[in-house]
Amino acid sequence: MNKLKSLFLLLLPVFAVLNACDSQANSHAIKGTITGASNLQVTLDLAHFDRSTVSLGKATCDANGAFEIKSEKPWDEGLYRLKVGAKQVYFIMNGKETIVDITADINTIDRMEMQVNGSETMTCYAGIIKDLIAKQLKAPEEAKGYIQRGCTPLMQAFLTTQLLGQNAAPFMADFKTQEKALSAAMPGTKYASDFTSMIARLETQQTQQQGGEGITVGMPAPEISLPDPSGKVRTLSSLKGKVVLLDFWASWCGPCRKANPHVVEVYNKYKSKGFDVFSVSLDKQDGKQKWIEAIKQDGLVWNNHVSDLKFWESAPAGVYGVRSIPKTFLIGKDGKIVAVNPRDNLEAELLKVL
Repeated sequence: MNKLKSLFLLLLPVFAVLNACDSQANSHAIKGTITGASNLQVTLDLAHFDRSTVSLGKATCDANGAFEIKSEKPWDEGLYRLKVGAKQVYFIMNGKETIVDITADINTIDRMEMQVNGSETMTCYAGIIKDLIAKQLKAPEEAKGYIQRGCTPLMQAFLTTQLLGQNAAPFMADFKTQEKALSAAMPGTKYASDFTSMIARLETQQTQQQGGEGITVGMPAPEISLPDPSGKVRTLSSLKGKVVLLDFWASWCGPCRKANPHVVEVYNKYKSKGFDVFSVSLDKQDGKQKWIEAIKQDGLVWNNHVSDLKFWESAPAGVYGVRSIPKTFLIGKDGKIVAVNPRDNLEAELLKVL
């Protein structure tokens, strides 16, 4: 009995080592140090394209901003959301990660300015987002290069929804390409089925918009009433009695900025004869200053500059069926549409009704 007990005691360290190695091999965690996040709560969720989430755990940062959220099972390939206090970031993992270690600052973590160890996929996604924020897209077409940089089909599909989802109609072929790749890479998953369902909804919306767009020559121009940069509300109907170019544009839109000199030229030539311009900007809330600067830089000297600063969710853009910019409508003195998208022939169309 004593011999057995001695043998058992000798084997204990061996068992301890084996168990420790086994435990380390099966451990999975998201951890890190977030400067400035002392005592803030951290939550980790698995996210999906339909905006549903599954809670995976939570922790509280210590005095140094350190936290750790452990998982009892391996990470799935998927889209994740990490919330630190009021800040949140989305990222992709490929399912091969074990321990992911993040170093960041609470003030910049939502811009994906972080150092990541343990996940090449997360590092890849963070790099793309940082570049996007630094360079800022001037037109939806520029998004394609960033989407192609995605390191997995899931990442490319997610980037497609992020960068093209607000203006999906012209890019349905791109959505369907990503659908095919995602279905092949992750067959039978919620990500694949949700992405397919999303495309079906976008196609239905596109059909409805095209069927109900109805902005044609001869119809009354729908009213627009929005604030200018100073907050003063300006209305399209107040210009009735003049010939008006309704111009949808944005400071970030390269083609719009290139078209502006011609609009300025025509305005200066015919403003004394009853011609005016009503400009609707599709700038974002955080782009107000750039909108104001662009007005000055491009010499857009007319008074009627308005915006709800909602980007592609702009209310008048929805009413007028605007899915790409620049988009213009020439309105006669009676308030009715006389031409849709007169660009190269703006002066000729103007002279017909002036």
